[in-house]
Amino acid sequence: MIRENNITIMGGSFNPVHLGHLEMVKAAHSEYGLDNIVFMPNKSTYYKDNDKFAPDKDRINMINLMIKDYPYLSVSDMEIKRGGITHTIDTIRELKKEDQDRKIYFIIGGDSLEWVEKWVDADELLGSVTFLTAVRGKTDRDRSKDIIRDIYTRHSDAAILLLNMEECNISSTDIRLRASKGKSLKGLVTDEVAEYIKNNKLYRGISDAV
Repeated sequence: MIRENNITIMGGSFNPVHLGHLEMVKAAHSEYGLDNIVFMPNKSTYYKDNDKFAPDKDRINMINLMIKDYPYLSVSDMEIKRGGITHTIDTIRELKKEDQDRKIYFIIGGDSLEWVEKWVDADELLGSVTFLTAVRGKTDRDRSKDIIRDIYTRHSDAAILLLNMEECNISSTDIRLRASKGKSLKGLVTDEVAEYIKNNKLYRGISDAV
């Protein structure tokens, strides 16, 4: 159980976790002083095939390897334990049940901002958390600002902040594909995560690692 009052969630499949994810949480920490950022890997999603998922324990182990030198980062298996298809609002409700007064931040990419109003129970979600959305470059920033203005016209209690990042075009899909062919993962994941993937032969059995 997460007992700290204020919490920042970094959700996703983390299949595998990579340096782009790390840059997002580091930006949240440096820009907004958030010091309780929790990686929360999910069990499954609507749009990913489970046979391309590394086992839960391996995804958690890789996150732990990546964050070991960052005291403000941790990992939670809350959504994995819940099992099945889990929605963000389910997690928010669970966290609020533990502490109704806690402040919850949720980190998303600029691409996710485009679709956040389509998420399950979006009205409740937008009124329950402060979203931190990563932007890369002026075009992305301008587009994100337009989306945020539109969201505010429909959700007056929404709170969305911009999270500035350097350009970072890293894809978990590409990492899995490279790993399946035994290629180097240098510059995509930390050295420890790359070694873990190699030693545990993760993604090697995937003929179509997308």
